Amino acid sequence: MNRLLLLVKGAPGKPLHPPLTHASIGAYTAGVAALVAGKAGLQTPEMSHAALIAISVGLIFAAPAAITGLLDWLDLRKGTPARTMATIHLVAMVATTALFALTWLAQRPGYVDDEVRTLALVLGLVSEGLLALGSNIGGANVFVYGIRVLKRPDTPVPKALNPLGVHTEEAPPAQPPPREDGP
Repeated sequence: MNRLLLLVKGAPGKPLHPPLTHASIGAYTAGVAALVAGKAGLQTPEMSHAALIAISVGLIFAAPAAITGLLDWLDLRKGTPARTMATIHLVAMVATTALFALTWLAQRPGYVDDEVRTLALVLGLVSEGLLALGSNIGGANVFVYGIRVLKRPDTPVPKALNPLGVHTEEAPPAQPPPREDGP
């Protein structure tokens, strides 16, 4: 893997897509929580501001998350269940990002007026639901299909913690399968 691609995608066993998505998910969720709290009357002016700021952070992190996810998607073999699942995840997350962008647009006037806009709240709640669904699908990519997972249970802890990743050349040689001696 060339160095630039390694820098963008992350090292073996240390993909960058998941932490970037987690940052976006956390920011989006905080933004929707602020919309709900503000609409419920809890420090409405502050919550109207917090919602827009948090959703802004989520949208900012969505761009590098999408780039790293797309690079991972391009590595998947066409026609496989893993590629199909990853494609569904991609579509769900692009739709989620678009909905959060609409939520941002709906809440922008509320930021100025110190209020939570009803349309922003509705869009935020729908966006959060789609975010949960898309994230679950992304989890299936990892936990069912093992995308970007090395699964090396005997790797020493210092090597596993290496931020530069666990490189394939460090893996122990594969053991041949046991021989079956017939009668």
